Amino acid sequence: MIRRERHIPKQIISGFKSPADDYLEARLDINDILVVDAHATFYFKMDSDAMCGYQIPENSVLVVDRSLQVVDGAIVILALHGELLCRCLRKLPDGWEVVSDGERFCVGKESELKLWGVVTSVCYGLIPDALRVGRYKNVCAL
Repeated sequence: MIRRERHIPKQIISGFKSPADDYLEARLDINDILVVDAHATFYFKMDSDAMCGYQIPENSVLVVDRSLQVVDGAIVILALHGELLCRCLRKLPDGWEVVSDGERFCVGKESELKLWGVVTSVCYGLIPDALRVGRYKNVCAL
């Protein structure tokens, strides 16, 4: 899990205003797109291929929001017997079902399953292994 403080640059105005200021554009910040609530957002690395069927490959980065409510079909991080898992939750008439590519089981009230957060986005690199050198070595492989 990785937390990052958001740094917001400030423009200091003193003296003559530059004519080029009219052409200033804000830089694209990926956090503005992926993060709604910074205090409730966490990042995880997918360390298995259990969710490949949901387009979540191994080594992808998951953006998880702890403030969201679970709905049917949500991809979530859940704690089961002390282990954090990324799975899909399906609503059943009498409870919830946990689904991944290779497993499916119902969740009863007596189970030790705890919802940790809802996955809002998945980031994964497309760089071929031959280009994974130097500073590109860890792109989307935190």
